[in-house]
Amino acid sequence: MSEILIQCVVVLYECTVEDSRTLQALAKFCRQQNDLARRIDLLLYDNSSHPQTINLNQWIDCGSVEYCHAKENGGLLAAYTEALRRARENGIDWLLLLDQDTTLAPTMFPVLFSELRSSLTPNICALVPKLMQNGLIISPQIVGRFLNHDCSAAFSGISSKTITAFNSAACLRVQALDAIGGFPRDYWLDFLDYIMFHRLQAAGGQVLILDITMEHHLSLRNLETEMSLVRYANVLASEWRFIRETGSRGGPLIHRLRLFKRAFGYSFNLKNKAYALITLRAILE
Repeated sequence: MSEILIQCVVVLYECTVEDSRTLQALAKFCRQQNDLARRIDLLLYDNSSHPQTINLNQWIDCGSVEYCHAKENGGLLAAYTEALRRARENGIDWLLLLDQDTTLAPTMFPVLFSELRSSLTPNICALVPKLMQNGLIISPQIVGRFLNHDCSAAFSGISSKTITAFNSAACLRVQALDAIGGFPRDYWLDFLDYIMFHRLQAAGGQVLILDITMEHHLSLRNLETEMSLVRYANVLASEWRFIRETGSRGGPLIHRLRLFKRAFGYSFNLKNKAYALITLRAILE
């Protein structure tokens, strides 16, 4: 077994290391708790249009650190697949996914390492913290027949219900990922987290919700200012792919009604009516 316990990947996109809240918090953790940092293999995966010049000494206390600039933006899929390959090759059991905009809580790594060193049953496929935005828990959520439901802020532990969670700060068992064929190639960016958690739990895995709360920035909450029309079109296409594969959220008919309601709301609440028009077109797919 490798001395490294966690393969960690931080995905960057048009964001410098200095501007990444995630990386600044991670560097601080490494300086303060280098005994735990030595158990982390850190991969900085940069999908930006141009490579950065980075001083890797900020994370010198990690077991290993490497910066990789992608020649083409392969989204989250390329970054996660490379990190999974490294973990598998080096005999690392756990893969921690991080984006550039999550404010890591000081207790994040101590609590996570404590759980990983405990007697986790083999069916635990993922450990996830509670992510919040504007005082509301946005991840994880309980998967319902038609809608997802918020988890209780007070709950932590193994959920008896099907859970979905965001990619960022999710710690996944490498063996469980390999059992479902790794990260699905049809979801290169959007809905990769939804399909991943669906497949892991469909294969018998369970999700452990950590007693950790952290701030996270979700761009869908600020659609016009933070998401281009091209990106939003990809969200809609990925959403349809997920609905058709899983039959969740009430299936295609209910999803079309949901899209109509969404388009109606966008037509009144957004200045750029193109978002409403794209949503209406998605109903016919």
